[in-house]
Amino acid sequence: MLNKKDVAPPSLLNKLVSLTTIRDIELFEFSLLKTLAELLSINQISMYKLDQTNATCWLSTYSIDLIQDDSKRQLSESQEIYTSEITIPEEIKSAQLWMETTRKPYIHYQGDRYLVVYPILAANKIEEMLTFELPHPLTEGEMLIISSLLSITHNFRSLLDESQKDKLTGLLNRQTFEVNIKKISALTVGPDVGQDHDGNILNRRRPKVETEKFCLAIIDIDDFKSINDRFGHIMGDEVLLLLSYVMKQNFRARDLLFRFGGEEFVVIFRAPDKEEAYKALERFRNRIQEYHFPQIETVTISMGATLINELNYLASEIIGRADQALYHAKQNGKNQLHFYENLLENGYVFDKKETSTTDFF
Repeated sequence: MLNKKDVAPPSLLNKLVSLTTIRDIELFEFSLLKTLAELLSINQISMYKLDQTNATCWLSTYSIDLIQDDSKRQLSESQEIYTSEITIPEEIKSAQLWMETTRKPYIHYQGDRYLVVYPILAANKIEEMLTFELPHPLTEGEMLIISSLLSITHNFRSLLDESQKDKLTGLLNRQTFEVNIKKISALTVGPDVGQDHDGNILNRRRPKVETEKFCLAIIDIDDFKSINDRFGHIMGDEVLLLLSYVMKQNFRARDLLFRFGGEEFVVIFRAPDKEEAYKALERFRNRIQEYHFPQIETVTISMGATLINELNYLASEIIGRADQALYHAKQNGKNQLHFYENLLENGYVFDKKETSTTDFF
């Protein structure tokens, strides 16, 4: 029997119905935090999303009284949801080790509070961790709520992943690109822009926050047709898999990695300026050049990049600029990185709204 601290089943079912109407993974995760906070009657709950290196993570927090500061940024229409990149705290590392060893949630008594950490699994690996504090031990009803909600949302999220990710590489597919550009634009064009659950831009005023800066790059494997012709399509698929693996290792957990089909990939990542963006992309280009691909040995890539800002946030314009820079790289020796802005300044390309001849959408 549920006591007064627990939630009646109809309330849980209503929350599940609301959650499963969301088709955006990031908004789904944020809504999960808010739903659990409401069901457990707690003031704050966080999600640690682990990076590939397991050294840093993205911390997303829902709180009914969270005060915004310069190190945190608002990512949804709700004023209570914030996220920031941090080094994984030692206690969270300990909790992760405990959960990987015991396959059980981590519960630690701290004075008059209980720290609770629940794992969120992907392919039997801890990908995210939910954390919150309670003034009392978890009741059976509360554990049932958490385990049931996480089990159902895990299955639902798997369905979202299946529809939004490339079957071969596990990266985002091209169908999700425009929705993600709309999400990025909401962060770059300023505080008067919001989004609904489908990623559509809404003109709603939000608390003023500093806009973020992003870079988009198109990545193309040099001479990929020759690789398929010489080594066969199985080895060609192996190259695609290994390149996507290096991408995941090189970029951060919150960066957006896409496979557009064939040998073409796209990455969207946060960068304070063009110089830092160039360093990140050059590091990735060099890692691919130095990586040992079985039988093939050396594979190189060409890249075209552009910055995303308040004057340049339409999907067709952004991809068109990066595509011009990629074309220049391919025509001038391959295994190169070029920024559209540099090429424009030096007269190698011209400023047109839609210059790409590639059909992306």
